[in-house]
Amino acid sequence: MLKPDRLFSDGMVLQQGQVVSVWGLADPGAPVAVTMQGQTAHATADAQGRWQALCGPFAASFGEEMTITAPGQQCTLRDVQVGEVWLAGGQSNMEFHMRYDADFPQEKETCQNPALRFFDYPEVSYPGQIEEADYGKHYGFWRQSTPESLERFSAVGYYFAKELQQRYKVPVGVIGCNWGGTPAAAWMSPAAIRAGGGQVWLDEYAAATRKLDLDAYNARFAANPQSYQTDLLGSPINDWMMQGCTAAQLVQKLRELGIDLAKIDPAAAAPPMGPKHFCRPGGLYESMVKAVAPYGIRGVIWYQGESDGDTHPETYETLFPALIADWRRLWGRELPFLFVQLAPFERWMQCTGERYGIVRTAQQHAADTVPGTALAVTTDVGMQYDIHPKKKQPLGRRLALLAENKVYGEKDVVCEAPALTGLTAADGALTLTFAHAGAGLYLAPAAPDGTPFAPGVFSGVQVWQNGAALDAAALTARAAGNTVTLCGPAIRAGAPTRVEIAQTPWCQVNLYNSAGIPARPGCRTAND
Repeated sequence: MLKPDRLFSDGMVLQQGQVVSVWGLADPGAPVAVTMQGQTAHATADAQGRWQALCGPFAASFGEEMTITAPGQQCTLRDVQVGEVWLAGGQSNMEFHMRYDADFPQEKETCQNPALRFFDYPEVSYPGQIEEADYGKHYGFWRQSTPESLERFSAVGYYFAKELQQRYKVPVGVIGCNWGGTPAAAWMSPAAIRAGGGQVWLDEYAAATRKLDLDAYNARFAANPQSYQTDLLGSPINDWMMQGCTAAQLVQKLRELGIDLAKIDPAAAAPPMGPKHFCRPGGLYESMVKAVAPYGIRGVIWYQGESDGDTHPETYETLFPALIADWRRLWGRELPFLFVQLAPFERWMQCTGERYGIVRTAQQHAADTVPGTALAVTTDVGMQYDIHPKKKQPLGRRLALLAENKVYGEKDVVCEAPALTGLTAADGALTLTFAHAGAGLYLAPAAPDGTPFAPGVFSGVQVWQNGAALDAAALTARAAGNTVTLCGPAIRAGAPTRVEIAQTPWCQVNLYNSAGIPARPGCRTAND
């Protein structure tokens, strides 16, 4: 019984330049040999038949074969690539498929690229679920980028990988390990949750399970091990939600089909909270993250936090760094961790953006204080009435710029968002100074979605003097070098002044640096 893990299959991408782990099952006590690029690594299966071999490092290459042997048995993996491998983690905005992306029709025409590959790990929430259900249609195998396969790729992951592949001319693989609607606590060990100040998540889970009828609960899963996917995510309703219909349009579609609104409420469609729930604290860490680790990866791209913005956002500032540390312990190295900031939005379905600023601030704090991390800013791509921005290309590109500078050492690549660092007031004018301007700041005439901005207006900014709000739309803005000047007759020198950028639930920022990265959320005061 020689069987490599599902991650090790035809078409896989291995990380170049690192010792990589290869593992699987064999007869207990059997010696196992793994051979590729003229190197052979050895391992011995333990009493449960598990084995793990340390292989490489391997040089970047295309079309290799890996041979795995045990006494009387051989497994040959073909079309193996060696290049750059990243894990794409998070919730629905990372899972968000290319078929929902605004640029999918054009991208589909030019996406053919055998050097760009994806593997989506099955969405399993408890031990044994992967054996109980058939995930083979969409999960658990390596796919090349083709017009036929592109529609189910993570849009953020695809655009990120495309940028890297074009720049470095080596194979790029992305492993999807994500699930829509999940809080950070689901992706962490219980010990890390406690260490990260998330005890409230554990307490609420314990309270919920005390009231649970376990026999009925387990019977429901036994009848349909993929209940959440088939009840909600497998329906046309999910397509409509991802494509950006309004709540009113969705209600109308439901009426046309005679569908009860409760059937699309995630709380109604998902099983009750319990030991098999996909959002339970520590659940996806055990069933998905530990199943992927320690596959050789360069780093992690992460897009998550919406579920934390709805529930206990105050814990995210300490919980998210603990998650990063938890994953680094699991892989045994200081993995680069590049993440996307939550985009502005006002409301969507039962969600509002009122408390998402707490999570954005926590994300920025992590990027500023946790080594080996960086933040892709989204202040220009949000949608007022949709939690899922439909243009993911800017986000994938910004993550790639961060990787090029901070992971691959290209220090001349401008990758950070403009950050407000200074504020001075004179009669009739405010001068705002920014870090990370690159070759110079500019005010864009339109948002990425085509929404036009009024000429000479700094969109997304709020200004107060003497405690009174000024009409920012009436202030004339001019960007040059690393400064923005706001001019208006109401501005007074010496008056207590406060300037805020992207501090409301919904806004669209139009100030960019030379790399096309918008200003990050921030605030500054003068003359307090």
